[in-house]
Amino acid sequence: MTGDNSTPGGPRVTRRGALALGGATLLAGCGALPNPLKPDPVELDGAALGRVADREGPTVAHPLPVAVADGHVADSRQRAHAMLDAAPLPLTADDLPNGAMREEIGEHAEHAREHLAEAVRETDTRERLELLAHARGPARAVEAAWAAIEDELTAADVRSARASVREDIGEFRDDRELVGADPVRAAIVHALVGQWVREAERHARDGASDDRAPVTPLVLAERASEVEQARAALGNARHVDEQFAASLSDPRSLESTFADARDSLADSIDSRMTDKPAEHADLPDLVDGGGDLEGTVAGAALRRLHSELPYEGEFVPEIDLPGRILWQVETLAQVGAFERLRDRIAAGDHLTVESVEDVSELRAAAATAVEDALADSADERLARTELASLAGWFDYAANDIDRSAGDDPIELEWVADEIALYLEIEVIAGAVPAAVDEALAALDVE
Repeated sequence: MTGDNSTPGGPRVTRRGALALGGATLLAGCGALPNPLKPDPVELDGAALGRVADREGPTVAHPLPVAVADGHVADSRQRAHAMLDAAPLPLTADDLPNGAMREEIGEHAEHAREHLAEAVRETDTRERLELLAHARGPARAVEAAWAAIEDELTAADVRSARASVREDIGEFRDDRELVGADPVRAAIVHALVGQWVREAERHARDGASDDRAPVTPLVLAERASEVEQARAALGNARHVDEQFAASLSDPRSLESTFADARDSLADSIDSRMTDKPAEHADLPDLVDGGGDLEGTVAGAALRRLHSELPYEGEFVPEIDLPGRILWQVETLAQVGAFERLRDRIAAGDHLTVESVEDVSELRAAAATAVEDALADSADERLARTELASLAGWFDYAANDIDRSAGDDPIELEWVADEIALYLEIEVIAGAVPAAVDEALAALDVE
């Protein structure tokens, strides 16, 4: 791993990427195949396992050290509602004879309403902003489809809107400066703004179908939805950036501070990787004295943690300096987690799952580890950048276990991968305070 900004090699799907896309199946895998030669397989009560997984997990809000104006939130919500109100929902056969088209427009409306309802319930301001932005995409699809049906929207209109948003994104990028006073606060805010700008750019790209697909109301709706998603993401980025700038009494450029921190953390990660097993090492080679780990929860967790280690040439996200620093905090926690679990397995100090009660104990340990890491970290804001995502993994584990186990008895080997997620959460959370310490030192924050 290096600390420069060179373009990395081909991308690979990481656990964090899979979670961001809602890809829990990619995260957990399909479960280990049982070995018929092993005697007396452990059998778990599927219904009881599901009840354990469905327990409420820890709640950790993402850090957003900026005051978001109530008016900005209200404007985004009102825009979504106004777009939904533009069509005479629910559409009838008299409104639109094409039943398939009515159904798809109805689905867009339902998706928008679901996001709007979630936003009302959400207490995390950052999550609320993102939910409202996600609601505006399908809401715009409803509005655009109906406008196209009424001959009030053309492909040229959508192309013009896309070009306008892309121009706005470019101007915003050109005008941005990495300024601040507190390097930690500035890194968190600038990383989030950069994330939303990249999201806006992704939605604003010209679709591959723009010139080839038949221009139907539903095609125009999809294109207009993408443009609206870009506009919403950019609006959130601009608002947070402006609010942050307005809060600074004596801003200074932090670009060199962030660059030095990135390079320092890259060196630290490289140093930590020098004694790690080979990138494609088999499970028995990952730990001394680990015994037969195949089909076990500990083995599944260790294998996945090893697969996430930052080997030379592995995927490094193309993000701005502040985002890179937060990614390095996450990476250091991943490295630390592998080390912690490897050492525990070598010492025989890990739980062998033989019952649902053991799974309950693993899950409780994971929840406690997240809460302890938040309390023990020298900077809660930096810790939250990692722990908020970890807290969300409990829902992914519950969904995967419910899908795999059902209500019938099930052999442990079929759900070992899913259960192993709790062990991963525990050891990653336990490594977060040390990762935060390294980041603070790199940022020269006492």
